[in-house]
Amino acid sequence: MKIVILDADTLSLDGDIDFSVFDRYGEVTVYPFTEDSEVAERICDAEAVLCNKTIMDAQTMRQAPNLKYIGLFATGYNNIDIGYTNAHGITVCNAGSYSTEAVAQHVFALILHIYSRVADYNTFVWQEGWIHTRKFSPFMEMKELYGKTIGIIGYGSIGKKVAGIAQAFGMNVLAYSRSLAKSERTAENDKGQVSYADMDTLLAASDIVTVHCPLNQDSEKMCNGDFFAKMKTDALFINTARGGVVDEEALVYALNHDVIAGAALDVVSKEPMTPDCPLLHAKNLVLTPHAAWAPLETRRRLIKIVSENLKKWLAGTPTYVIK
Repeated sequence: MKIVILDADTLSLDGDIDFSVFDRYGEVTVYPFTEDSEVAERICDAEAVLCNKTIMDAQTMRQAPNLKYIGLFATGYNNIDIGYTNAHGITVCNAGSYSTEAVAQHVFALILHIYSRVADYNTFVWQEGWIHTRKFSPFMEMKELYGKTIGIIGYGSIGKKVAGIAQAFGMNVLAYSRSLAKSERTAENDKGQVSYADMDTLLAASDIVTVHCPLNQDSEKMCNGDFFAKMKTDALFINTARGGVVDEEALVYALNHDVIAGAALDVVSKEPMTPDCPLLHAKNLVLTPHAAWAPLETRRRLIKIVSENLKKWLAGTPTYVIK
């Protein structure tokens, strides 16, 4: 079988990921990166394509008549034309919950960066601020997580992991999910662990709002001007899901006009970030470059899952199938 890996360097740091695990399944061609204009030529005779964020649209896939399988080095699949793959019998499998622990960890890294001011304190000390002060504890404004309410939008594996960490900090947890049935809401409420809420209630009550839903037609630019206006003025907004769920102009307005107190993002709508990204003009905004998923342990787990997905598809029992 001819297998093409289109964007290996998006997964590897100085060669710390071994792609030879895929050699057992066929003849593998590995490309570090693939531009959109190069995809059609590189997959033209492939039976299986493995990719992370490379765009696989209908026009490109039409030129790959042997293509039967797409394996994603990712949970999100908005770079794949699922309508086309469904219509042409191409199986698409994502990597399930490979990054749950890492993304949840990053959510709290962002929150604690703002609440505990570690970077600000570190800068202060290294600039000799602690040397040139009479205070033994020259503290800045900080906040405790204990007793705060975190609102989680999207209550899948990552949302649930975030909830568990929040509870360890003594936080109150509100959750919103389109997919939860009424019976599930009641059962979870009875346990007293998580309170499910409608969107407006969650936004109004939460000190921190964190987004963990996929990007689709329903969620695109869901976090818009009305969304931010319903939040507390001292609230913090976190997005480690997909940049497209946020109306970036609306977020910039909300930050610059004190509609909300701050935001921290690991994703933007166009990645890599472009020079004209409106977020570069926002105050009280922390940005990381889509790095939440990328600890070494997480990436190794990802390779293992994608390999197992390919193995199971070949055996006629595919898992994590996207339809």
